[in-house]
Order: sequence, then structure tokens, then C-alpha cells
Amino acid sequence: MKLGKLIEEYRTDPDSDFRKLKYEVRVKHERLLSRIAREHGSSSLERIRMRNFISWYNEWLGDDDKVAMAHSLVARLRVLFRFGATILEDKECARLFDALSGARFEMIGPRYQTMTLDQANAIRLAAHDFGWPSIALAQALQFELLLNQRDVIGEWVPLTEEGVSDVVWREQKWLRGLRWSNINSNNVLRHSVGKRQRQIQVDLQTAPMVMDELQHVIHRTISGPLVINEITAMPWGAAEFRRKWRIVAKEAGVPDDITNRDSRPAGMIRGGGERARIVHGVTLRMLRESIRASRHRKELLSE
Repeated sequence: MKLGKLIEEYRTDPDSDFRKLKYEVRVKHERLLSRIAREHGSSSLERIRMRNFISWYNEWLGDDDKVAMAHSLVARLRVLFRFGATILEDKECARLFDALSGARFEMIGPRYQTMTLDQANAIRLAAHDFGWPSIALAQALQFELLLNQRDVIGEWVPLTEEGVSDVVWREQKWLRGLRWSNINSNNVLRHSVGKRQRQIQVDLQTAPMVMDELQHVIHRTISGPLVINEITAMPWGAAEFRRKWRIVAKEAGVPDDITNRDSRPAGMIRGGGERARIVHGVTLRMLRESIRASRHRKELLSE
């Protein structure tokens, strides 16, 4: 079997985990799989050796050390061979999966950049100067409520994907984002967040940035999306939001190595003096990640 054939089987087999991935994740993995198929799809599994993996990895690294990309592509190979070994019961896939399982490639470390309160406020101010108050609101929600981008602005997925929504546009539906119905008359926000859709509860009176930005919103509805693109009058698409956010951040003087996801520091699960009072269930895994990240930040500060 050739590697390209294995990729096609993984994409289409009814028992493949690929079909169970969330839409955004599946799109990302599809791009990686397409690259592997384009560059090495003609390779016969019987002829692939560990030296090939090392060579491919070095190619993917390139001259500018794209460690994250190289690691992501190797991770897709591991998934492919695991699928081939378990679902297709292919002995060559089993051999290659064992080989990659024991291999150690350079990995990108976790991010420990942290957006400061001053940077978050500068982004809000710049967003208003550009006439994009929705970006200011999204920034406030992410920073004070420790939410990731998708939990705030939601995501657009094809109509064929799982999930029901009353927001439909251009053959897509909008899911997961914040709605006005998430906020009750006492300004308490309840929302399901993260991969496991954990329930959180936040008293927005403890989030002054959010309360301030809500005063600028003119499209209040009973249950519609909270953050609306001023141009389309619809929820933001992820790519366009990131592009506009970067423009705003640059104007605000925020360094390029601070990204939107740094609104929530790595591992942080509880708010501090600059964050809202958040109530939610915390798993042991989350506690470990938070402690590890906190220790690393202290080590960096002490250097």
C-alpha cells in the first residue's frame, strides 16, 4: 500500500476517527494530510524506514525551524499508522506506528506569553478608533473571563455538521459563541466552554472591561449573537477576526509575539486581580497544567 492510499482510507473509512473530529479540527488536519499526500503520497509503506521519517522531519523544519509545523505533520503520521494498524490490520502500518512511537523529535514548548492589562486596554481603544467595537468587546470578554476566541465569537460550520442553530448564512450555520441569552437580568453570564464544554458562571459586575464595552453595543437582541461583525452584521469568521485583531493590536503597539490566544495565559484557570470572578468545575488535569505554567513563569521572572 502507498502512503497516499492510506491517507484516503483514513479520510473515508466509516470507522475512522477522522470523521468524528470537530469541523475546525478536521479542516486543519485535512490541510496537513494533503501536504503529506502531495509530498510523500507515492511512497510505499513497505519501503519507508526511520531514516525517511528523519529526512521528512528535517524538510518540514526548513531553514527557519518550523518546529510546530514539523511536529504536527509527524503527529498526523502517527495517527495514520495507528489507524492502519488497528482498523485496517495492516502489518506495515503496525511496524511504522511502533517505529514512530519510539522516536523522539524536537517539540515546541508551551506558550508562556501573557497579555497585560495595559495591552488589553490599548487593543480595546484602538479597536474603537478603527470603528470595530465588536473586537473591543471580544477582547474584554477573552481577557477578563479567560475565554478562548471560539468560545466568544463562535464558529461557522457547514449545514451538514452536527448542531442546531438559528443563525444561518451562505450555506453555513453558527455555533458555540456567546449569545445575549447567556446573560441574565442580574448580569450573570453562563456559558459552556472549551473542548469538553465545561459550564462556567461569571458575575459580570466583577468584569469592568466587559461592562464598559457592553455600553457601546447597539444591536442587543433577546438571544442573538453577542459579538457581531460591523461589516456583515453577522458573527465573525475566525480567519477574518484574527486578521482584523492583528491590525488593531499592531496599531495599539502590542508586540507581534503576543497573539489573541495570549489573552488567557497558558494554564490559567482562575482569575486574579485583573480578571473576573469565575465559577466552574476544575479537573485535576487543569490544576496540574496551571501549577506547571505558574512555576515556569516564576522561573522566567527569576532569571
